[in-house]
Amino acid sequence: MDRLLLIYIGIFLIVIGFFLLSLGVITYGIQNKEKVENNIDKKDENKVSFSGIIMIGPIPILIGNSPTLAILSVLILILMILWVYLFYMRVY
Repeated sequence: MDRLLLIYIGIFLIVIGFFLLSLGVITYGIQNKEKVENNIDKKDENKVSFSGIIMIGPIPILIGNSPTLAILSVLILILMILWVYLFYMRVY
């Protein structure tokens, strides 16, 4: 029964994640549509910061152009590794 509950919770969290991601993309597009229409000639305001981590086996590869987002990505990576370790080793 406990495993089935964990499966349902996992599926629920995945669905909520997709919903929040879709909602974020839609609201970001709506907010920036007005900015792009009003500031077509200005290129300075459209700077985007990004950061991400690609895991190839046990080796993480960090990509991005913002140091603060890179630090945040590393912290999220550490939390994810701890989470996987705790569930893999069944220490909960």
